[in-house]
Amino acid sequence: MKTNLSIHEVAAQLKAAQRILIISHTSPDADAYGSSCGLALALRTVGKDVVCLNESAISQRLSFIPGVTQTIREIPTQSFDLHCVVDCGELKRVGDNLKEYVGSLHPLLNIDHHISNDFFADMNYVVSDASSTSELIYLILKEAAIPLTADIASALFTGITGDTGSFRYSSTTAQVFSVAEALVKAGARPDKISQDLYSRVRRQSVQVCAAAMSKMEFFADGRCAWIVVPRELAERYGAEREDTEGLVERGRDIEGVLVAAFLREEEGMWKVSLRSKDAQYNVAQIAARFAGGGHMMAAAFRWKNSFQELSDSLQAALRELLK
Repeated sequence: MKTNLSIHEVAAQLKAAQRILIISHTSPDADAYGSSCGLALALRTVGKDVVCLNESAISQRLSFIPGVTQTIREIPTQSFDLHCVVDCGELKRVGDNLKEYVGSLHPLLNIDHHISNDFFADMNYVVSDASSTSELIYLILKEAAIPLTADIASALFTGITGDTGSFRYSSTTAQVFSVAEALVKAGARPDKISQDLYSRVRRQSVQVCAAAMSKMEFFADGRCAWIVVPRELAERYGAEREDTEGLVERGRDIEGVLVAAFLREEEGMWKVSLRSKDAQYNVAQIAARFAGGGHMMAAAFRWKNSFQELSDSLQAALRELLK
């Protein structure tokens, strides 16, 4: 069984390396970009040569996060002293095009907060009760005595905001507020970050989400919301993957709903997101049955077989969970 490094050992690894590659998960969210870009920006301030790699490359919705526009998607040709995978519960989360490459890299450092993390790297720093990987990056930078700039603080604050649901989830501890305070003092602007995250909705997003919500189904006596976006529906409105972000939370937030499932068809597969309102309904266990993972109240997996098989097996699992 691989064990965790101490935060002091993680900081030492980062300080000792000069050329560092940082990889985050495919279909990146605010925490994936906040943690990877925040770490990259910080390491560059102390003279490190840092590259950020993501299979999905630049997210337009999250392009306001400092450092996102410098992210690359092609495998770099240069060599590195240290390779860091951030916000990935398992190696395959880096994406089908990168997992073989990343799996061959050494030394590999895994920094993450997912309870389902399988300690896939040479060195691991996994804190499953942390709110976000961005919170962990802040603590590592503090341990390494690397000062914050406004851009670093903004990237990390965005990641924490995204993964705590704007400080609404049970992972929002007293420490999270202490970290947030330090980031605001360093220059992060919560008002601007919230506006960038939540107040720049594309028309295509409104249209595809309205159509999907109009066809939403409920089962298990109304305790499970079921939302599906087939590829045809997204294409009808010219919607992109990012345009359906947040749909699963809209289903979960309906009164009487305890668990929500969101199924989005992409090329050759279905991507499934699960959310619950209470940790007693552990959706990470459901995702694990389908070779996925995540947190007790937020998990995901991918499915490459028929939709009918997915629908039947997933609904049965959710009915069992909600008994």
